[in-house]
Amino acid sequence: MATAAWAWGAVLLRVWDMPMRLPFDTRSDATLISMMVKNIDENGWYLHQPRLGAPFGQQFYDFPHGGESFQLGAIKVVAMATGDWGLAINLYFLLGFGVLAAVTFLVLRHLRFSFVPAAVAALIYTFLPYHFTHGEMHLWRSTYASAPLAALLLVWATQWRERFLVEPGRGGRLPFRGNLRWPRVAGAVAVAVVIAGTETMTTGFAMTLLASGALVGAIRWREPQRLLVAGALIAVMGATFAVLSAPTLNYYRAYGTNEAAARRLVTESELYGLKLTRLVTPQGGHRNGLLSDIGAKAQEDSFVRSEGGQALGILGTAGFLGALWGAFAGRWRRERPDVRPSWDRSALREQATTFTLLSLLFGTIAGFSVLLAMVGFAQIRVWNRIVLIIAFFAMVVVLGWAERLEARIRARRASPRPVLAALAVAVLAFGLWDGIPPQRRPYDEIEAQHASDRAFVAQIEEQMPDGAAIFQLPVVEFPESEPVGRMVDYDHLRGFLADDGTLRWSYGSIKGRPDAEWQVTLRDQVGPIGALPALLGLGFEGLWIDTYGYTDGGLGDGGEIDDIVAAVGVEPLVSPDGRFLFLDLRDFRRRTGLSDDELRQAAVDRLGVTPPEGAP
Repeated sequence: MATAAWAWGAVLLRVWDMPMRLPFDTRSDATLISMMVKNIDENGWYLHQPRLGAPFGQQFYDFPHGGESFQLGAIKVVAMATGDWGLAINLYFLLGFGVLAAVTFLVLRHLRFSFVPAAVAALIYTFLPYHFTHGEMHLWRSTYASAPLAALLLVWATQWRERFLVEPGRGGRLPFRGNLRWPRVAGAVAVAVVIAGTETMTTGFAMTLLASGALVGAIRWREPQRLLVAGALIAVMGATFAVLSAPTLNYYRAYGTNEAAARRLVTESELYGLKLTRLVTPQGGHRNGLLSDIGAKAQEDSFVRSEGGQALGILGTAGFLGALWGAFAGRWRRERPDVRPSWDRSALREQATTFTLLSLLFGTIAGFSVLLAMVGFAQIRVWNRIVLIIAFFAMVVVLGWAERLEARIRARRASPRPVLAALAVAVLAFGLWDGIPPQRRPYDEIEAQHASDRAFVAQIEEQMPDGAAIFQLPVVEFPESEPVGRMVDYDHLRGFLADDGTLRWSYGSIKGRPDAEWQVTLRDQVGPIGALPALLGLGFEGLWIDTYGYTDGGLGDGGEIDDIVAAVGVEPLVSPDGRFLFLDLRDFRRRTGLSDDELRQAAVDRLGVTPPEGAP
């Protein structure tokens, strides 16, 4: 199963043409992911990078990823094995296809679906439009193996009697006493731990659906014990997440919280909510031009676009509608759940309906997620990504139909295998065709961009001493800032990603902290020319200028860039693509005639920041 997924992923990405040591995704958040992986490659972990946020160094605790700790640990292993951060990212993304397909297949087999239908469904689920829409830009989200595990945990919690009890029919307030199947309980706890340490959003979705699903079941079946089962699993997930987030929590305890970085507003749950139209219409960029146009038209001029990757595909949409039909068809079971056989298909269809409806109630724009945000859970804002759980249960519904079709074919044909095999191949081919190709720039453009960056940074490294600090203009706050001019977010990381480890860069200090606020003062009050002595006092020896960050043109256009170059008084280095400039400040420092103490005092007086020991 994993091999088939790897093979198809390799074909879609055309790995034989792919520059494997360069991330194929160049969108803004992919650059941030690249920084994290390079931090891990250089320093062993992602939380601290002394070469970013100069002169103080980057502390990444305010942008926590504790819920992704297991994935970060996995990519650390890949980075150690390859010794190259770019290769590690591409290999991790490729490996994710096989891991996701294998996990989904095993979950479906555990739910007693036969081998071939489970394999077909797992492969189609692996190549949902979500996978390539998010790509390496959201590397920790696009490998969504935690989603089928979350769906499995929801099924287990709903069928708690037959799953966890030796005698499912035992009544009373405490049917758990002396009646637990401890290996199965341990398995559920292990799955809860894996989910909580793999992906934050799925953890939030799973906890929400566990709680709401238990409440619905407790009322319907008059079983308050369901709340205990769900509460125990939620407690395991919450405790795991808290333990893995300990570095950030300890940092907050020492330095206080940061209200400026990675803080989500209540209304962001609506901006990134689930859209029913996006679920049931094709994804823009579909292989079929007509279907692609339908998907684009459905979102045209929308004031709330949310995120892409929500399309379920034609088969998934059919299963989704089938799950909804279960809510309206009046076929809800009347029997207590413990008197039904294990993995009864009517029970599984009912669970698919229940969790699909609950996912819609919480995830859809202006849904109950806003209420959760109001009571303190605003950090979980991208509720559209609950589509992965909806998609899994849609596949369960489709597999139920497939079982009935298989039974009919076997009953009517003496040799059903050729027909079933042809049908499986046709469905798989259709499901894979119904996805979207990778979202990427042409490989030659990616190679050209990286070649220009590396050649330019190599010139700087040859000219400057090891450990030289470079101040980057224009000042852009980090992380998550509005684009400046023609720049996109995180463009200032391109110099860091292209260097060989000998330079320090000003970009990367977390906004809202003193280590970064002085740059805001420079931008909004002092200006780069007036701040030049202060920058020298902070130990900076060079200026990096991204001309895309200025609206008045580039070098030679008589704008702000020319004023800066004239003030420094040296001929700038120009990148091969003409976008970046570099100014060596060492000659300018000699011409100021100021002592080290005077330059340090200029940093205090003009920018309100005390230089670290050893600067300049």
